[in-house]
Amino acid sequence: MAERPIIKLERSALDKIMEGLGFLALVLLLVLPIYYYPELPDRIPRHYDASGQITAFGGKGMIWVMPILGLITYAGLFFLNKIPHLFNYPSTITPENAERQYRMATRLIRTLNVIIVVTFLYTTYATIQNAIGNQEGLGKEFMPVFLIALFGTIAVYLIKAFTK
Repeated sequence: MAERPIIKLERSALDKIMEGLGFLALVLLLVLPIYYYPELPDRIPRHYDASGQITAFGGKGMIWVMPILGLITYAGLFFLNKIPHLFNYPSTITPENAERQYRMATRLIRTLNVIIVVTFLYTTYATIQNAIGNQEGLGKEFMPVFLIALFGTIAVYLIKAFTK
């Protein structure tokens, strides 16, 4: 494999907004359980099926699973985004197309980071609301909305990546 150019990409306003949204969602994801923890019963929902219905319960300490996974995921994708020359790409990277391909790939990663952290945030919020009796399940719209957001974002990226 030929050496790929290493380019320092300047973040656009959209890139900064996406990073800000992801960070805000992460902060909320970490603060929400702190705020509600004293109100939680000893048993809370810990698993949902594809239709958003609760299928298992666990101790209230389970409320920290999504925030911890969210923090790890957010940090991992944030730092991964600093090295786009090491990503896998659907087309060959050349000096001529490197900046465009890197920019699209880093924007994809930023967008996926927001989608994932917001999904964890909603799931944590819904778990809290279920546990204290204000909600039942995640809602039947949860899974389709998540899948459309996730795979729609990837599809848009792939279409753009293959066009000149």
